[in-house]
Amino acid sequence: MDKILNVIGIILVMIGTVFSLWSILSTKEKYYGTCEWFSNLSDDFKKDKKKVIIGTILIIMGSILQIIGLFL
Repeated sequence: MDKILNVIGIILVMIGTVFSLWSILSTKEKYYGTCEWFSNLSDDFKKDKKKVIIGTILIIMGSILQIIGLFL
């Protein structure tokens, strides 16, 4: 049971990390710093904020599962 919780925890942390960093990974270099980028900055921030919150929750849940699995 402890190994299963650790694996689930690691998977959740991995998904949460990728999910919260996806906006940085998907930003096109030629788009960054242009007028179009500045005009869409507030809209992108609202979308990215939700992704970061979800990613952080997944990271916390995964870490908690790993800690529980460690003591079982």
